[in-house]
This record gives sequence, C-alpha cells and structure tokens, in this order.
Amino acid sequence: MAVGIYSNQKRKMRVYQFLILITFLSSHLSFAQEIKDLPKLKGPYLGQKPPGMVAEPFAPGVVSTEGWEVEGVFAPGMKEFYYCTSVEEPFQPTIIGYRQKGKVWKKYTEFKRKGELAFSPDGERMHMAKGYKDRNGKGWSDRQELSAVFQEFQIMRLTASAEETYAFDEAGMPDGDGIIRYSRMIDGVREDPKPFPEVINTGTWNAHPFIAPDESYLIWDGKREDGFGGSDLYISFRQADGSWGEAINMGDKVNTPYWDAYGSVTPDGKYLMFNRALGENYDNIDIYWIDAQIIETLRPAYNKPPENESTYEIAYAGLASGHGQVFVTDNDGQSKVQITDRAVNDGYPAWSPDGKRLAIYAYHDGRKTWSIHTLNRDGSDRKRLTHEQNKWDSAPAWSPDGKKIVHGRAYRDTEGAWRQEIWIMNADGSESQQLPDLDGGGPTFTPDGRIVFHSSGTGEICIANQDGSGLKQLTNNDAEEYHPEVSPDGNEIVFMSNRDGNHEIYVMNIDGSNTRRLTYNEVRDSTPTWSPDGSQILFTSRESEEERHLYLINKDGTGLRKFIEQGGAPAWLKRAQ
Repeated sequence: MAVGIYSNQKRKMRVYQFLILITFLSSHLSFAQEIKDLPKLKGPYLGQKPPGMVAEPFAPGVVSTEGWEVEGVFAPGMKEFYYCTSVEEPFQPTIIGYRQKGKVWKKYTEFKRKGELAFSPDGERMHMAKGYKDRNGKGWSDRQELSAVFQEFQIMRLTASAEETYAFDEAGMPDGDGIIRYSRMIDGVREDPKPFPEVINTGTWNAHPFIAPDESYLIWDGKREDGFGGSDLYISFRQADGSWGEAINMGDKVNTPYWDAYGSVTPDGKYLMFNRALGENYDNIDIYWIDAQIIETLRPAYNKPPENESTYEIAYAGLASGHGQVFVTDNDGQSKVQITDRAVNDGYPAWSPDGKRLAIYAYHDGRKTWSIHTLNRDGSDRKRLTHEQNKWDSAPAWSPDGKKIVHGRAYRDTEGAWRQEIWIMNADGSESQQLPDLDGGGPTFTPDGRIVFHSSGTGEICIANQDGSGLKQLTNNDAEEYHPEVSPDGNEIVFMSNRDGNHEIYVMNIDGSNTRRLTYNEVRDSTPTWSPDGSQILFTSRESEEERHLYLINKDGTGLRKFIEQGGAPAWLKRAQ
C-alpha cells in the first residue's frame, strides 16, 4: 500500500487546516470591482475537447494552472461554470464564474467564498454549505441560511436531488470522524438530518457528497483500507429496495496515492469532474474530468437493468413502502422491477414512443402539488418538468413523434370553483402552454397527432386537433366517461364509463359509433390501455380502497384474467414504427 497523505498526525492536521481554511475563511459575500475577460473560448465546456476514459485536467492554462483550483461545477443548462481558487495574498478562497453568451465564454463574476458551491438540479438554487442563494433573473438573491438544525453542523458541501433530498458532510478531521448525512423533503416538510448507513460512513474522512439528481447513486471521498493511499472517490448505488449498496472505490482511472476528492457529474450527465492533488503538499491541485461512463463500469450486476430489458413493456403504479411507486413488468406480468422509490406517490406512467423514457406524475408540497416528471425506463435520469404550486398535473401522454407531452391540470380557482385544463409542452418541459379550447382532462394522442380527452363537467369523450380546432364530442351520456386511449391502428377508443350504473370498460369506433361494453363487474374498472397489437386491453379493477389489481381482457370481452396483484394505472408500450 502506498504511503498517503494521512500517514501521520502532522499530515492529518495539514489536510484539516487546508479544508477548513477553504471552507470557512471568508465570512462575507462580496463581488470584485474589476472582472477580467478570459481568453476567447468558444463552444460547449468552455471550448474544451471532452475527455474519454482517461482523466484529464479541465481547461489547462485557463482553469487548471500551477496553483490550486477546486470545486469545479457547471450550472444546469451548461451555460455557467464556477470554481474556487485564490486570487489574493494572503490566502483568500474566491469563486470565479464564467458565463456563455452565444458561443463565447466570458468571466462574469468573482466573489469571496463561504461554503462549497453546488446547484439544485433545476438550476434555481445555488447551495453554499449552510446557506444558499436563489436565482433572480440573470443574477442571484442575497445569501440566506438554512434552518437552525443545519447550523449545528460544520458543513463543507451540501448537494440536492431533484426531490430536494439534501446530502451533506461535516468537517470531522483531524480525528477522521466526519459523517455524511441526508435530509428528505416529505409531504412538504424537511425532515431532521440522519446519517447515511455504515456502508457509506466507514473508514476515515468521509466528505464532499454528491447525490445524483434521481438519487440512484452517491459519490463522496474518503480514506479506507482498500484505497490508493490518500483520499479516494467512492460510489454507492441505490438498490431496488431503497437501501444503499456497498461502497465501491472508483479505481485507478480516478484515484491516485494523493488527494482525490469533490466528485460531481455535470448536469448533462456526460462527465465526472473532481479534484486531484498532484503531490502530498497541496501546492498544485487541479480540476479533472473523465467520461461519466466510468460510473456504468462500476455499477454492480444486481443494480443493472435486466439483459432482456426490452421485454419489460408494461409500466404501472404499485404500492411499496406505503406509497405509490412505478414498476415495469414483462408481457406475462411475471417479472417485476420497481423503478421509483420516493417518500410520496409516483404514478400514472406513460411510455415515450421509442420506449426509452416514461412520463409520470408525482406528489409535492404535502400532496398539494402534483407535477409531471420524466425518467429513463430503469428509473434513472429523473427530471421534474412542471412546478405550478397547488395545481394537480397528471395523466401525461407523449405525442407520436416523442417531441411533445400533453397532460391534464386540475385546481380550484380563487372563487373555489373546480377547473380542468389541458396543457402541452416540449418533452424537456420547455414551452409549456395551455390549450384553451380544450376544457377537460385525461388527454392522449391519436396516431395521426390529434388529441382525445374527456370534457370537464359532463365527462364526455371528445377529439380535436392540437390547436383546438376540429373539436368533436364523441359520447353524449349523463354519465362519467374518462381515461380514453386510442388503439394502435387509430380506429378505436377504449374508455371507462358508468353509463350503466357502475364504472366499466367500453370500446367504440374513433368516430364515436359502435360502442361495446367489455366488463361486467361489481367493482370500479378504470384506466384501460391497449396491447401493442390492439387485441387485448389491460385495466385497473378497484375492489376496495386498499385492493387494486390489474386485469387483462380481449377486446371482444372474452378471456378476462387477473394479471398483477396490487397494481393500477397501467401503460403498455406501443413502439413507434
């Protein structure tokens, strides 16, 4: 084992003093009076050629120099880059910020540092240890402090997931007792911090955690017996049951015998950035980067999607840990994989046409807000698309080309009246707009790009063009008729209705003719979805408040059978041809 920076107490103290100094030396935030331009840098990543599977200094001669540069982070959107260095004597930690205008990057700010910088996944909050700033137009608000419970800890770095889970450390050197903790947002309330399990808080010097936006992994630096001698970067993957897997040393492509630390993944998910000391004395510390594929090479086999992932073409909402979660299963309903694990409900999945991603809805703010999210079919790369508080966004559906997502929105207006609206946005959440001529919910697309939905109030099934023109009411009953879905060939619509006194599954032609009842149950049948070939229909049968099961039936009403216990709101992938 190589002799590292922790080989004696004197070196321990030097590391401790260095880290405490760059964390806490500056006590007030102020902007420099003069800001110098960088050499002309054009293109993504400050105009740097991206690395492969060999770590390289980031922006050598510009960012990475012969001095020390640490904590390099891009802001979400990849149009801003920040890092910490010292620009004065005596030693004064300073944040340098670059911003891209058009294709050219320019240095636009520098300010004294108080806490290591990290961004919320939506880019709206700049975390700085115990404090934060919120984005305010093109700038940032004044610094605000986290609640008193966080002030108890000597925090160096705090990062946040898309679900607002915090992961943070404390300066525990020189005794090596630093602990990494987390704090979740549950029903709109911030829970008290708790330590991560022993698989993470083991060895000496656990610090600088980075929690993935979708909470699928945690990266941090620490010293363990299996290390390379100094502080190494480690990763732990979230398991299907929500627990954290073993700590995995990120290997010699990342770690050296010296100080390797402060790992984070760029917001576009493509590169791992980290600090590397080029010797024992910390005279030269640079920011390095490497292809984020290094993470996938470390992922344990049990954490990887099944090899026959393409056969998992049914998504549904199921119950796990007391909350609704999203699962995927094969066409026989035999092999099931849980892909979400939040402390509040996820559900109502919808497949993208290429089968690579799902759109779902999720609870926020103590269930007062429902939002649309997208994620990969294995649950990774989760992104929140809508953020309207006290609005219920649900029932997402993808356009046939996968470029748009339509969804319903329900809420009470200022007079207490219940409103139902239909909204459409780009698949990345941008350019969200209401379709004002379509008043209702449960929207879905036809193969030719029209929208089928149920109207508000009367609950009739309707069809219209995306711009609201050509509106046609297809049903006309004094009944609740919801959740329409168009058959893969575009000729029929399946939906639920209580026109005969109980909520059952019905099918009709695309023009509203030839309506047929398929189910005859004493319980509530709902949320039907077609099989890819249009021969079968999968739906939810709600036998009680706690008992909801998925049933499969042929489109002629024969062959009814239970498909999955404890499931609801199914979505069956119909791949784009």
